[in-house]
Amino acid sequence: MNSENETTTRPPETAGFDVREFARTAHGNHRATLALGPLAEEPLDAESLRLVRALRDMERATLHRMRDLLVTATHKDARVTAFLTTWMFERFWIADALDAVLDASPAARDLPPSAGRTRWVLAERRERRGPVRRSLAAGITGTQIVAEHVTTGLVDEWITQAAYRRLAEVSSAMAAIINPVVEIKHRHIRFLATEAERRLRHSARARRITCRALRHSAWPLGSVDRSEHERTFFERHVFGDRSGRAEARRIRAMVAALPGIGAGVASTVESRLLP
Repeated sequence: MNSENETTTRPPETAGFDVREFARTAHGNHRATLALGPLAEEPLDAESLRLVRALRDMERATLHRMRDLLVTATHKDARVTAFLTTWMFERFWIADALDAVLDASPAARDLPPSAGRTRWVLAERRERRGPVRRSLAAGITGTQIVAEHVTTGLVDEWITQAAYRRLAEVSSAMAAIINPVVEIKHRHIRFLATEAERRLRHSARARRITCRALRHSAWPLGSVDRSEHERTFFERHVFGDRSGRAEARRIRAMVAALPGIGAGVASTVESRLLP
């Protein structure tokens, strides 16, 4: 069997992530367990609330992400599709929990509007394709596009986890809300990392396709549709100071460690995170 065909072979569930168990133990509505009362004693500052809103919008945009994924060969992979169904469900309820934080914070009403002119970056033009053009392009790429999807999804989760950790540092009240979210997203990372490692290792073509996507993606995924000022805020607030730059270096190192990705692509990802 040649290496191009090996990536279509589904691994057994013992490969490190049990998708059935993941679906069985999915985390739904968090409102009954959210400790919102302490936010009145330790209210969030405007920048932290703005980050909560940004993350809420990112989690809420999952349905659009699924639309883009499922017009490609990814929808034919039963294991990945089973994961994505529960992944979308969990992200919906994470967005709802962040909505509850905003509702409990009166200062959120004074945040600047999130809408505005989008940023134009030539390298991101692939991200502006509509679903029809995405479907046509993916038809040429074939099943190797699954490697691109799980790898870019993995990098996106690393980036958003850095933002969640930044929120958890704001106060003990916020840490109590955010830490369970980070634990939920650890499972997403485990699956995506397992799939990315396997698919990249076994196909040179998958590595080429994925490297191209990593170089040209807007980070976090979906940022191409967000306003210029909101993208700049996210980059500055999450990655703009000393600890943020250390997080960006950490992400660069993890990207570089993926099979066949290398330091050049990883450095491009890092540079596009920084303000």
